[in-house]
Amino acid sequence: MKSFITSNVILNNYYFVVGGLFIAYLIYRTFHSLIGTGNFIQTKYRSRGHTWRSIQCNKSIPYNIHCAGCGKLMLPVDGLYCECCAVSACNLCCRGVDKKFKCKEITWKDDRPFSHLWVNVGVSRGDTDQNEETESFKNYFCSWCQRVIKSDDLPIHKTEACDFQKYKDIIIPPSCVKIEKNKILSILPVNDDEWEPLIIFANRKSGSNRSDEVLSLFRGLLNPLQVIDISRTAPETVVRWLPPRCRVLVAGGDGTIAWVLNALHTVPHIKASVGILPMGTGNDLSRALRWGATCDSVLDAHSIINSLMRAVEQPLDRWKVTISPKRRSLGRLRGSRVLYAYNYASIGVDAQVALDFHRARAQFLYRYANRTLNYVAYALLGVGRALDDGGCGGLERRLRVWVPEPLELPPVQALVALNIPSWGAGVNLWSMGSEEVPEQSMSDGKLEVVGISSSFHIARLQCGLAEPFRFTQASDVRIEMEGSCAMQVDGEPWMQGPATILIQHAGQSRMLVPSEPFQT
Repeated sequence: MKSFITSNVILNNYYFVVGGLFIAYLIYRTFHSLIGTGNFIQTKYRSRGHTWRSIQCNKSIPYNIHCAGCGKLMLPVDGLYCECCAVSACNLCCRGVDKKFKCKEITWKDDRPFSHLWVNVGVSRGDTDQNEETESFKNYFCSWCQRVIKSDDLPIHKTEACDFQKYKDIIIPPSCVKIEKNKILSILPVNDDEWEPLIIFANRKSGSNRSDEVLSLFRGLLNPLQVIDISRTAPETVVRWLPPRCRVLVAGGDGTIAWVLNALHTVPHIKASVGILPMGTGNDLSRALRWGATCDSVLDAHSIINSLMRAVEQPLDRWKVTISPKRRSLGRLRGSRVLYAYNYASIGVDAQVALDFHRARAQFLYRYANRTLNYVAYALLGVGRALDDGGCGGLERRLRVWVPEPLELPPVQALVALNIPSWGAGVNLWSMGSEEVPEQSMSDGKLEVVGISSSFHIARLQCGLAEPFRFTQASDVRIEMEGSCAMQVDGEPWMQGPATILIQHAGQSRMLVPSEPFQT
């Protein structure tokens, strides 16, 4: 009895210390965010007018810090910068600039050729003879083709047609966009075999909290309708108007990527190849496809575009996970739940840690967190599950597994079905150790089934000091589960009751792999 009370006291003290550290860090992040002056604050795209972002002008080079209203340099004050067209304004002139200067238009209904959108970005002085006065020219920047010209007579250039220059093969021209009642109906194809527009999906809720930066960078290079904030616009509504052939960049974590891939599977007539900008916590699919474990501290949109254009296609197996509950609710048997996995599906302690983390992330203050805090929280929660397994102990007695023949399980606290050679933020479970095993492939129509004995086993696996229980490779997996236990599919966890779980092959997705080491 005394030992039981002592263990409870230790456990309570542990959670008190961990919770205190976690809350203290969140308070620090909250205070820092309130007094900080970061360039990338959350903005909402406006279909009419400018999409303003606050900038600290003395730290915003090469952004335009020349006010389009009063004509002065905004030094050393804070100013406003339009993410889409690059026009800038001081706080006093922003309303006048909003009315006077047009922003990028996502559609063009005029019969005339589509023209440049020139933005005044300052004054430069030309070279003259010693006896003559220095001649001044205004610098104008085209928000579409990225050209810069020097001119003292802009009307001459206003009627020139814009050809979108080096990004013409990835930009959706406004003249090709058909809109009705503020809804995009379709995109007319460009008469060019090289045309393959780039679509950007970014998720503000991903682990790194840097998707605002991605949205801002690409809105300035592409047609703004090509840059989608999926925390506001679901991918299912976007894929309806995508052109028949395109390339897609997903800035987010594994859950965001799966969301976009599932949406693309609803429109099989669209051939879309998907690349990744890792913005999540684990980024296992990004690691497996060689896009890296994380993105650089400073993003280079031009480098990212070049890597995407040179990338090659890689098929990725897609798996249908059908969960049929056994327990009745209010006298009725609940219907089956269907999910799709691209990375892995698991039952047990690893899913329990992911569920703990998911609940922590749902807290209000978590929006001030970052990837470093995510890793720290994951580690602390994993240690906590060493003291309390969350009901995952003796999992082998509650699971019956067919692959398709019955599988005998040793004592385990987690069962994992792998599709890619990356799990738990980069651990290659199937190939660990010196033992020769059948080759693992993400496009062979087979899953690798492995077991994990405890959360301590997970920690040793992540340090390369242990091996998992390697069971078999299978094209179909059937699991009969008794009792309740945490479950996850591609890092999205929940608590699952008694159920029959079927995992079956469900086609493939078209992914992109960089042809050379990816750098942002």
